[in-house]
Amino acid sequence: MKLHKHLDCCKSPATERLRAFEESTHDLEAVMRCTACGSHWFYMFREYTNWATGDDDLTSWFAPLTEAEGARLLAATDRAAADLAFLGTRAGWMDDNGKVSRVKGLPGYS
Repeated sequence: MKLHKHLDCCKSPATERLRAFEESTHDLEAVMRCTACGSHWFYMFREYTNWATGDDDLTSWFAPLTEAEGARLLAATDRAAADLAFLGTRAGWMDDNGKVSRVKGLPGYS
């Protein structure tokens, strides 16, 4: 469970992972749930490493899901069946190395 003060679902938003669609050393796509209020979120994490300098760019995105969308994604047989195109225009939050801002959609979805 991790506290995410920028999420706007409740006064004490903290998330737990319910299901990962993609997971590697540098990437994660998952359905999360707020442990305080039960809201569902789609979470995406990307780590970009500059091997020449050794610097890491850690970026994460959260997009709110309706209860029905959360249930549909949890029941999907795989990532392809999940139909995540709606995330391309879903307003959410981006945390880019500690700098949090609102975004109009998650990158890479259309």
